[in-house]
Amino acid sequence: MSELKLPLKVGEHRELSAEERQRRMDETRAARPDGPLWVFAFGSLMWNPGFKYLTSDAAVLLGWERKFHIWTTIARGTPERPGLGLCLEKGDGDCKGVVYQLLPENEEADWEALWDREMNSGVYQTLWAELKTEKSGTVTALVFVADPDHHQYVGPLPRETMADIMVGACGRYGRCRDYLAGTIEEMAKLGVVDAHFSELLELVDSREIMQTDL
Repeated sequence: MSELKLPLKVGEHRELSAEERQRRMDETRAARPDGPLWVFAFGSLMWNPGFKYLTSDAAVLLGWERKFHIWTTIARGTPERPGLGLCLEKGDGDCKGVVYQLLPENEEADWEALWDREMNSGVYQTLWAELKTEKSGTVTALVFVADPDHHQYVGPLPRETMADIMVGACGRYGRCRDYLAGTIEEMAKLGVVDAHFSELLELVDSREIMQTDL
């Protein structure tokens, strides 16, 4: 852990200004296509969306992959002990997740809730992407993807290093280990198995057992 480049100085957390967050929201909303508001979930939004919705559906985002390639210094880690968070990156594979169609009457509140949750630091960028769903045909949804130029972007790491980072990392929304396990569980419900994630969880759990035995 000491050999890694941490996202910030120890004890520091950097948020977007209120003005910058609002500017990004306004730009995203201005680019929204006509039709219902759909949001794509690939991580914790799958099991805890935090908003009411009209319907949900399994969906595939082509050309993007789910990766633990960003630092989390609030949600499932701290500036002193950061964990790893999920993001979407362009790749050769695809990402299967869940799309939610939001309730029109709750859209204003839901925009605010989404921005508070996903755009706190600005590590994500937004795009409107077409997704193939199981029941709803092709829909255009709001997608949060990684900003590779952001200070919280870490990129690929050896699996053993990732496990070392995740062990003991805990933040506002719980343990980094449980975040990984919850993602694996939700992916399994969609028929998706990621051997890399499963092996990573085994490494994290084995390290936690070793620490408990010390």
